[in-house]
Amino acid sequence: SSASGRSSSIPLEAPPSSSRHLEISAPDPFLPHQGPAPSGRPSLLQAGDAAAAMSKSGALDLASGLGGKIDKEQVKSAVDEYEKYHGYYGGKEESRKSNYTDMVNKYYDLATSFYEYGWGESFHFAHRWNGESLRESIKRHEHFLALQLELKPGMKVLDVGCGIGGPLREIARFSSTSVTGLNNNDYQITRGKALNRSVGLGATCDFVKRQTS
Repeated sequence: SSASGRSSSIPLEAPPSSSRHLEISAPDPFLPHQGPAPSGRPSLLQAGDAAAAMSKSGALDLASGLGGKIDKEQVKSAVDEYEKYHGYYGGKEESRKSNYTDMVNKYYDLATSFYEYGWGESFHFAHRWNGESLRESIKRHEHFLALQLELKPGMKVLDVGCGIGGPLREIARFSSTSVTGLNNNDYQITRGKALNRSVGLGATCDFVKRQTS
């Protein structure tokens, strides 16, 4: 599960017998906005305002009991910075490529609240049985992965491209392991650390900021 929509995996520095790596695929993100919003659909700025509103109103309590951390006054700035990279607003391909990391981070600063509102804390899908809720199917899938990896209490696990750490926390609690999430987005890392602390995993699960490819 990753901020870029891709996933890869490498083990932590621990003996082979006591370490495992975790790989969970998430759907590719929406393509960057390159033109005006179609009639009847919200613009990126409107979407950003909605994200701030969800944060302020506590709408994200439905997912986790904690709101987001992007302030309303930061939304327009983030939108402006994101849109300047695209041709419709006069952006150049060279600038887009040379500032790719910044562009992607601006996107996820704005989109993460929507992901969490729609998916909860785990940004991936799973097969669902008849009568099974989305939340139940996702938890079952994460438990299945922990069993397939043969995780045992005390093992150390690395989740590369971890989003806000929903799978990380579920698997850590299910298997009594310590999981470190790798992410390149400050907003998602801050959010993930707050969620770790809220469920008592602040000491055993953590995040590291690192660019992955």
